[in-house]
Amino acid sequence: MARKRTILIGFMAIMMLVGTVACGNAKESGSNAGEQPVNNTSAANNKEADKQSTEAKTRSYTHMAGSSEIPVRAERVVTDWYYGQLVALGLKPIGTDDYVLKNHPFIKKDGTESIGQSLEKIIELQPDLIISWGASKYDKFSKIAPTVPLELSGGPKDSVRIFGDILGRKAEAEQWITQFDQKVEAARKKVSSKISKDETFTIFNIWKNKLRVYGFVNMGGYALYEGLQVTPAPKVDKEFRNSKEWYSEISYEVLPEYAGDHIILTTYDPDGTSTVLKDLENSPIWKNLKAVKNGNVHVINYNYLYNDDPIAVENQVDILADAILAGR
Repeated sequence: MARKRTILIGFMAIMMLVGTVACGNAKESGSNAGEQPVNNTSAANNKEADKQSTEAKTRSYTHMAGSSEIPVRAERVVTDWYYGQLVALGLKPIGTDDYVLKNHPFIKKDGTESIGQSLEKIIELQPDLIISWGASKYDKFSKIAPTVPLELSGGPKDSVRIFGDILGRKAEAEQWITQFDQKVEAARKKVSSKISKDETFTIFNIWKNKLRVYGFVNMGGYALYEGLQVTPAPKVDKEFRNSKEWYSEISYEVLPEYAGDHIILTTYDPDGTSTVLKDLENSPIWKNLKAVKNGNVHVINYNYLYNDDPIAVENQVDILADAILAGR
């Protein structure tokens, strides 16, 4: 009997030991089984979140030189030309061409540095996007930051929409267009109340020693003909209406063929050596023009009309309207 009891006690001790080991193994196994899938899921979720975060910050943009991975909403932009387009969208470029900085009359220069011809300066500015005129510098610029080369020749509203897309500011683009349309409509009403549709207009520019006549794009052409919607002289309309040319160089002899009832006149003579304006004003051809006889030659500062970006054009609308109405 005692022997049986001893065996029974030993057997129970063995069973308890086995149970303890089994329980410990089960606990350890259960812990690993429960924690490992959680870790895998967490890692997978983090990876997917990182991927989505990266995708949300950049996107592919197709342009004239191929395509670039650009910021969804750029903040530090360098441009060698398109200064006004950025400012119209509320984004001051951190760097731009020295010529633009010195000659754009309608924008405060504070906050924008000159890049000159220095790639080192652009690197120093650490842009997240570069927007250039044309593709000639694309290879160099694209090694510094994502680069979009453009050659725009449309009106300011098209320009603003294109930049609104590139910069992730489509809403800002539509807001600018709305206020631009309101400004243009107000100026148009002022002019149309004083100027009849029968009165015609021409833009002449004396560029150093050349006489040029301009069409519908720059030198105030968009603001005058598309904005204020005055009537171009017949020869101007015929030559430029469906043309890609912005201007033509002409001789004194054909000037009467282009001249309208009103003349917008600008001069570019940075060296002060041109005699064209003086010779023109002293010529019988000029003196006999209807616009000259009636005092309808409106002389405008060259820099006011040279640029054709959105900021320049909205200012040109008011400048030209005021000049036209000054004598009325």
